[in-house]
Amino acid sequence: MSVVPLHQPRWDPDEHLIDAAIAGRVQGGHLPASDRAWLVAQLTHRGYTNEVIAAWLHCSRRTVQNARSEPVAVLTARLLAAEAAAAKATSRAKAATITPAALAQLLADLDHLKTVRGNLIDQLAEARRRCGEPCPDQIIVIQPPRRRSPRSMRVELTLPLFQIGAAE
Repeated sequence: MSVVPLHQPRWDPDEHLIDAAIAGRVQGGHLPASDRAWLVAQLTHRGYTNEVIAAWLHCSRRTVQNARSEPVAVLTARLLAAEAAAAKATSRAKAATITPAALAQLLADLDHLKTVRGNLIDQLAEARRRCGEPCPDQIIVIQPPRRRSPRSMRVELTLPLFQIGAAE
């Protein structure tokens, strides 16, 4: 009779594996596939090339490329990118904190500008009514086309300083 575990322990990566790999103390061939893929994704996210990772893990570039294409590596790379984006958004939000008083002032300025715009539109309508002619909805500017002569037809505008050839 054999015992079958009902619950497999959850896989967690070893965070110290990154520092050990950078120091060259990790053999890529001795790692399980999931650990190798996770490690390659972490090192790739930090900006290291295939050649450098392969040298640290004592394996070929092809092994690094294969590890990078495994699902664990792909999901780890996406997770790292999402974490970096969240950290960037959080830092932007912290840097752009605004006080309630400043927000109220901005909203008041916005309302004031809307009122000024409405008054300007009313003044323009009054000016149109006074002049008796309705202003066109749009103004069309017509400019004559530029006529340039071809280069072969251009006339020399300067005279030569010296005559080349026989003097008479």
